[in-house]
Amino acid sequence: MKKLGMLSLIVGSLWLGSCSDDDKDFMLDVNRMTGVDWYYNRTTSKNYSSFSDENVLEINRFDKSGEIKGIDLRGVIDSVAGTWRDEGENILAVDWKNGNAETWTVENCTSKKLVVNNGWGEREYITKPSYLENLTGDAFWVNKFVDDVSKPQLGFRISNDRSMRAGYVLALLSDDESVKLKNYNNVWKGEADISGVEDRRIRFSCRIGSDYVKFDEFITADNFPSMRLTDIDFTSSIKAGYPNQLEIEWNKFEGENVYYKIEVYSKDNEADVYFESGLFSYDNGKYTLNESTIGKINKLNKIDSKKEYTLRLTAVMLEPGVASNSVIAESRIQAVVYVTDKCLLGR
Repeated sequence: MKKLGMLSLIVGSLWLGSCSDDDKDFMLDVNRMTGVDWYYNRTTSKNYSSFSDENVLEINRFDKSGEIKGIDLRGVIDSVAGTWRDEGENILAVDWKNGNAETWTVENCTSKKLVVNNGWGEREYITKPSYLENLTGDAFWVNKFVDDVSKPQLGFRISNDRSMRAGYVLALLSDDESVKLKNYNNVWKGEADISGVEDRRIRFSCRIGSDYVKFDEFITADNFPSMRLTDIDFTSSIKAGYPNQLEIEWNKFEGENVYYKIEVYSKDNEADVYFESGLFSYDNGKYTLNESTIGKINKLNKIDSKKEYTLRLTAVMLEPGVASNSVIAESRIQAVVYVTDKCLLGR
C-alpha cells in the first residue's frame, strides 16, 4: 500500500496564472493556470504544537484537465484534491474532494504571489518559500529486539538544508502526545512507543529561523513480520590475518523492496559516525568492512582502540515504487529493523 503524502488538503488553495500587477486591469487567464505550485503556510507560534489545528502547509497545483493536484514537499503529485472551473470575472468555483464547494475571488497576482478572497478574508499564496530548502519529513515503523523478539515503534526523520531550531522540531501524534526530535548532523530523529501498527497520520512541526512550518505525513500499516533475533543470525568476525577487516553475515529479511545498510558509531552516541554505507541489496548476506570500504562516511582509520563502538545492520523497507539509488530513498522509508553488536575493529 502506498504511503500518502505529507499535506493537508482540507482547505483548498488555487492558482491563477499570469496577470497584471494592476488590480483594476487584472483579468483571469485560465490558459496560464497550470504547472505552478503555490504554497500557503498558516502555521504560527500559536498553533505550531497543536495536532488538531488544521493550519498546516498546503501546496496545490491546478491542472488543465480541471483537477486540483495536491503536491507533497518532494514536488510529487500526492493526490487529487478536487476540481476547479472558471466562472468568469476573476471568479473560480472549486469543488473539493471532501465535499466542500467554495467560490474564490482573485484580487491580485504576480509571478511570486497571488491574493484571493474566499468571503472570510484575504489569503496570500506564494511560490516556494526560501526557508523550505529541501525540507522533508518521514514517519516509519522501527523494529528493535527486546528479549530477542522484534518490537515495533514509530520512527521519525526530518531534514532541511537550512538549520532548524532545537526544541521546535516535533513529531505530533495527538494534542496530548508529541516527540521532540534530536539533531544528528542536521538530520533530526526520534521514536515513540505505540499500542499497535496501523494506518495513521503524523504531523511534523519545525521552526526555521522565525518561520514555523507544520505539515502532514501518512503511514500505512505495512511492516516487517515479527521475528526473533536468532532468525537473523547477525554475526561479525575479524578476518584471519587481517586485524582491520570485519566479515559480516546475516540471513535475508522477508518483504518486498528491502535493502540494507551498515553503520559504525561510538557507543551511546549515534551521531558520532565512523562508517555509513549507502543502501545495498542482499548479496548472499555477506559484507566486508575495512578502511577502504566505499560508503557515505568512512573514518574507520580514526577508531580509538581504547573506546567502544557499535556495529549496526539496518534492514530498510522502502515505500512502493522508490528505488534504492534514488536521492529521496532515505526519506521514503516504510519500515526498518535494527540489529546491533559490538564493533570488533580496533580491539
